[in-house]
Amino acid sequence: MAASGLNPERKRHMAHPKEHLYQMVEFALAIQHVLSVFNEDLLNFDFVCKLGLNIGPVTAGVIGTTKLYYDIWGDTVNIASRMYSTGVLNRIQVTIPKTDFLLTSALIEFR
Repeated sequence: MAASGLNPERKRHMAHPKEHLYQMVEFALAIQHVLSVFNEDLLNFDFVCKLGLNIGPVTAGVIGTTKLYYDIWGDTVNIASRMYSTGVLNRIQVTIPKTDFLLTSALIEFR
């Protein structure tokens, strides 16, 4: 799981209000690229991935008693998880609200 734009102070200083969203999409595209380069050297095997993205509010915090870790949860996270689980191999599946800002910056294929 990855998240972007969780720090409100940092978001206030970004040049574009949705810059963190572009960064998340660029990260997802970079994952796909790295896997394709890695797969070029493999024989008889290919790593594949499915990625699901969503935009919205989340609850975040440190949880655990013996092993502490930072986590996020909420409806936004659950929907992103559904985008992943119902997605297509080697594709990035996003919710409709997320595609609005992507229409000018990436190739969109509706399903």
